[in-house]
Amino acid sequence: MEISERKRAILQAIIEDYIATAEPVGSRNIAKNHDLGLSAATIRNEMADLEEMGYLDKPHTSAGRIPSELGYRFYVDSLMHRYSLTIDEISSLQSSMDRKYNQLENVISEISDIISRATSYPAIVELPMAQSSRLRNLKMMLIEQGSVLIVVVTDAGVVRNRHMKVNADIDYEVVDSISEFLSGQLTGLSAEDFTAARLMLIYEAMPNYGNFLKTVIEFVLECLGNVQNRVYIGGASNILNNPEFENIERAREFLSFIDSRENVSQMLNLLDEGQSDSISIKIGSENGVEAMRDTSLVVANYSVGDKLHGKIGIIGPKRMNYARVISSLELINDRLSEILGRMLYGDKE
Repeated sequence: MEISERKRAILQAIIEDYIATAEPVGSRNIAKNHDLGLSAATIRNEMADLEEMGYLDKPHTSAGRIPSELGYRFYVDSLMHRYSLTIDEISSLQSSMDRKYNQLENVISEISDIISRATSYPAIVELPMAQSSRLRNLKMMLIEQGSVLIVVVTDAGVVRNRHMKVNADIDYEVVDSISEFLSGQLTGLSAEDFTAARLMLIYEAMPNYGNFLKTVIEFVLECLGNVQNRVYIGGASNILNNPEFENIERAREFLSFIDSRENVSQMLNLLDEGQSDSISIKIGSENGVEAMRDTSLVVANYSVGDKLHGKIGIIGPKRMNYARVISSLELINDRLSEILGRMLYGDKE
């Protein structure tokens, strides 16, 4: 059955009212609160058709209707209007991100908290990763006794440095020797080339400095993109503010799932990689994860330079305010790319 303009208007009204109230919507409320020029009886008949078509569900304990997953999908694809952030919302987001960062992990962690506060939903931010990035240069310098500066340059153009505390017996000659040795062993390698056999040979070559070597190699791998915990999650408990998660077992199942960065990372990997310039929205069962059956995932892909890419996203109830979430992610997405560009490539504002 074709969705007429009248049905579209009624479905939009029901979804937007349900997003705002989390209460089933009845025909009388639609007739009273929306200027559709239709009687409650006519709206009731159209709602029955929409339910038969699969766009609405009827809870057992209510005479009203709620959107089905199919209804949300049609709304997101065809009915949703673009949300314009207010001046105060834009100013608040920009000022939250307008600060100096000196560690990539600090940026990602804090941005996830900023997104969560801005939307009131749990937020996900993925570290920017390069495809097949290789080590171009590795240099270490003793800044002062007990402190070494490590500089890593990749073929993606990323330049990162880190100060590391070392034993007092490591002097300039030792640092220079290790720097030259590791540079010779690792230059030109991708993360996939760091095999256990190769690393064992490196550790055996300098057995007295195993811990130092291990820390340096872990930093190099991080710069090349082989990071175990590459996803940061902010405001996970915000999901409990929604009535859909008043059920303790449902809330526990969701929080247990999202508490694992590996779970979240795998879920992100299931998203369509072809949507590099768009927002991806997965509603309920579309996520392919049982623990996410009552939630929606809205993800934006960001890029830093030509080779580095990552994702930022929001997890919320299926009745989340999609339009506002999308507008917030788009603004944060642009700002995040600027911040990471300056940090990784030295770009200027």
